Amino acid sequence: MMKKECSIVQDVLPLYLENMVSEDTTVFVREHLEICSDCAVAFERLKSGRQIEVAETPQRKHDAEVITAVKKKIAKIFLKAVAAVCLVFVVLLCAVLLYTGISYPVTKDNISLSTKKDGEYSYIILETEAGKSLYFEAKTEDILNDQKEVCGQRIVLFNVRYHKSFTKKTSYMSWGRALNDENPYMEVVVELENGTMQISNQE
Repeated sequence: MMKKECSIVQDVLPLYLENMVSEDTTVFVREHLEICSDCAVAFERLKSGRQIEVAETPQRKHDAEVITAVKKKIAKIFLKAVAAVCLVFVVLLCAVLLYTGISYPVTKDNISLSTKKDGEYSYIILETEAGKSLYFEAKTEDILNDQKEVCGQRIVLFNVRYHKSFTKKTSYMSWGRALNDENPYMEVVVELENGTMQISNQE
């Protein structure tokens, strides 16, 4: 009979501990615990486990709050770092655009024209100062002789301007024509702010 009571009591102990049983059941369990050492021991174990759990709950809450605070702090640091990197990038980009985006008029001091023969070809070479990139519009015209026949080609560069460049090398461009071409003559005309430069592959 006692074993049956013990089984019933131990089944309801968790509810009894939480005061979730009727008054009659409370009286029954209390009286049983007073005379049954096994159930009393079981009850004490149950209470001890609950006390540990109750004690751990505030600690867990505190730990969770600490972790959340650390995460927020890390997120703020990360956002500040990203913002700083973006700001540096924007400043550098603006500096590059400002440095390279402004165009300047080209003068005779900024460029040079020369000729060169290489094998069966002749070339006209235009060189710019180091650290400058050249921009221009161009048109090509046929050169006519006295009989109104095409005897060569003229390349005219106009609206010539330069931008500053980060390269320290002299840049150049060239126009070539085969010497055995039917009309090998070629000349380049560069219209500048302070005059015109002209050269032919016969010079």
